Amino acid sequence: MKLSVIDFSLLIGYALVCILIGFWSSRKNKDEDYLIAGRNMSLVGFVASVVASYVGGAAIVLYSAYVYKFGISAIAVFLGTAAGFLFFIPYALKLRKISSQQKFLTLSDWFYFKYDKQTGIISAIILFVVYFGMLLNQFIAGSSILAHISGLKYETALLISASIITIYLLAGGFKSVIKTDIFQYIILFVLFVLLGVILLKGDHHFTTELADFSRMDPAMTVVFIIFGVLIIFQSAEYWQRVYAAKSSLVVKRGFTWSAVFVIITGLAISIVGLSAHMHVPGIDPNSAFAEGLTVLIPHKFIGASLVLLFAAIMSSADTIIFVLASSVSKDYIANFTKKEINQHNLKNYTRLFILIFAVAGFVMAFFFRDIVTVIVFITGIGFTIIPAAIASFHFNLDKKAVLFSFLSGIVWIIILFLTNNLQAELSIASVAVATIVLVISQLILKSRV
Repeated sequence: MKLSVIDFSLLIGYALVCILIGFWSSRKNKDEDYLIAGRNMSLVGFVASVVASYVGGAAIVLYSAYVYKFGISAIAVFLGTAAGFLFFIPYALKLRKISSQQKFLTLSDWFYFKYDKQTGIISAIILFVVYFGMLLNQFIAGSSILAHISGLKYETALLISASIITIYLLAGGFKSVIKTDIFQYIILFVLFVLLGVILLKGDHHFTTELADFSRMDPAMTVVFIIFGVLIIFQSAEYWQRVYAAKSSLVVKRGFTWSAVFVIITGLAISIVGLSAHMHVPGIDPNSAFAEGLTVLIPHKFIGASLVLLFAAIMSSADTIIFVLASSVSKDYIANFTKKEINQHNLKNYTRLFILIFAVAGFVMAFFFRDIVTVIVFITGIGFTIIPAAIASFHFNLDKKAVLFSFLSGIVWIIILFLTNNLQAELSIASVAVATIVLVISQLILKSRV
């Protein structure tokens, strides 16, 4: 497919706006603004940032594939996530109160605070593996779709995406992440709604497909819901939003409205996936979103859909890069160097690692383009920390029990990988393994005291 001058203009205009937002965010930007948006994030910024970071290129690819295979029942992923946002609110409120006093920047700061350096560093290593895998998936999935629908080469799409994100992140840091997320989610939301209207009007039989649950897989539906609810507790970006919020009221209302908008967004993506199933049968499910858009969207709307894809790639990829950079700066360097690290030092380290991870993600995505195994692997690894994360708010856990819980989940995933049994249902069972080991270890260690 050849892009028109208008299509190119839309893409260039969108990219320039993101870069300008980044430089605008850097004006009078204090160190804490760069690191955590000055802990003054508004309700609009909170909701837009939470939902935009959730709906990325990889999420669109996988979710559209699930809709293609299992029908509208795959909306359970978004319903589970919405429930997870609401379930997380009381934990988030407590977390914000403590983080305001302790000046947390990362999820692992919580484990450093509750336990010790060893527990904190293990959690940081787990999250590093998870988020680098997520970054790789984001670049691969987003650039693949962009290349498919635009006619650009995959390498060109990848280079454009990585370059733009790097420029505005280096300029404005976390503050630019939030401001660009607001812009990106407005783009995503408006275009998803427009695409949904176009598709619904184009086929009067489509409402039947929306109400068809005949392809529903009960086991996968349960997996989708569990995944959606629990993913919040291992998602460092949501913890960072809690730290950055202006007030507890912003946190409470922010997650409530995020639950609403994530369902609306899920329905919009479902429409594309279901349309692909109706009109383009027999394709690889992982190509459902790209094929659906290519076949179903009138050529005059291609430019708009490309902007949507760009927004999806950047809204999650910039968050992931910043999570990785801030984690290495705070969780590793600040906690293990003998020198005193102030916020200005952290800012400089974070900026350096933004560049490093952007380049590393680009290089890895250039040579490695299979995302399914990576996603299943990192999901299982990430779910390992969930039992200890939730329990730490309710119980006085022994640090060794937490450590054993982390390691058991990791061992479980490694065994699945080595035995060629790394499937989604078995992968998220790492949360059950980690829970059992946590309970048993805690009981044994407590009885010895």
